[in-house]
Amino acid sequence: MKRFPANALLALGSLVLALVAFEIALAFFAPHKVLTRAYHERYDPLMGWVNKPLKNEGVHFEYAPSLFFHVTHNSLGLRGKETGYEKRPGTRRILFAGDSYFWGYGVSDAEVLTEVLQRALPPSYEVLNGGTIGYGTDQEFLWLKNEGLRYRPDIVIFGFSAANDLVEIATSVAYFTPKPIFVFEGNDLALKNVPVPRTEQADRKSLGSPRTAFGKLKQFLRYHTHTYPFVAARLNSRPDWRDFFVTVGLADEYMQEIGDVPVITNPPQDVMDVAQQLILDARKISEEAGAQFVLVFIPDKERAPDGKIRVEAVKESASADNSALSSLFSEFAGKYKVHYLDLLPVVREHARRGEDLYNPDRTDHHWTPLGHRVISAEIQAFLTAHGML
Repeated sequence: MKRFPANALLALGSLVLALVAFEIALAFFAPHKVLTRAYHERYDPLMGWVNKPLKNEGVHFEYAPSLFFHVTHNSLGLRGKETGYEKRPGTRRILFAGDSYFWGYGVSDAEVLTEVLQRALPPSYEVLNGGTIGYGTDQEFLWLKNEGLRYRPDIVIFGFSAANDLVEIATSVAYFTPKPIFVFEGNDLALKNVPVPRTEQADRKSLGSPRTAFGKLKQFLRYHTHTYPFVAARLNSRPDWRDFFVTVGLADEYMQEIGDVPVITNPPQDVMDVAQQLILDARKISEEAGAQFVLVFIPDKERAPDGKIRVEAVKESASADNSALSSLFSEFAGKYKVHYLDLLPVVREHARRGEDLYNPDRTDHHWTPLGHRVISAEIQAFLTAHGML
């Protein structure tokens, strides 16, 4: 019996050495450590999620871990440099409100269109990036009303994304996460699902904030070891084993559903009317706050018409959808006298030249650094032509 402690220690030491050797071997020959850090947001009872403040880190692409972009959020959650609500005397502010296109998914801080525009303008201008990944027109409006206008902007650039805005405002759940939704009650929009329910599923899957100590340990191992992701991937590949570990609480079930939280949806025939009313309301509150308002139509990624650009479109219907939405919003802007910048012509013109403004990977539909430079120049030219600069 006296030999048992010594043998146990020897066995434990051997196991530790074996794990260390296995970890080193994986690191050199088959890396499995999760490099992607996609969690830039935290829960918010009004918005569903908002940008985490004070982020300063590199983010790896899921489909190409060797590629990454650098992200900085200031203390107020805006992407970019530090600022405050109060303007310096003599300063004119341009505020961007939008989704991941304006936020700048896939490009580093200096390459985002807001930073490109900032460098192109005189020092008396301050360009603020209020974009947030995953936002639809409803959340953009709420952010502008409750946070964005606190910066006292002189110009509001409000983005509408053809890729997903209509999908996002049609439901109270997006990307596995509860969110606010506007629905028509009579002729008026009513805000629903607020306070936004907070669910363990959303915290864990969408916001990267596990609640339990065990969940936090697994997250640490996922990002700091190769062995844990290697073993977990193989266990998860066996449905019977996966079900067993979920049953005993050693694994989490990632479901499309979010438990008992009710899902509110807009009837399909109402979705466009909701979007346009939110845009008109965004213009109204901007002008009441003394700011000029510009609506920017952001096309979804298309196939190159001449075949010069070898990219896969995210949706086969992207070209037809872009054309239909571009025409619809042009008519809408004319009817209600909204300052309107349609980016579809410039995107297609660059495609004809063989210049791709969108990420060429088939899993992503965001702008490249060239795309951000081109779009920034278009916005600057539009503001200049309309006497706003």
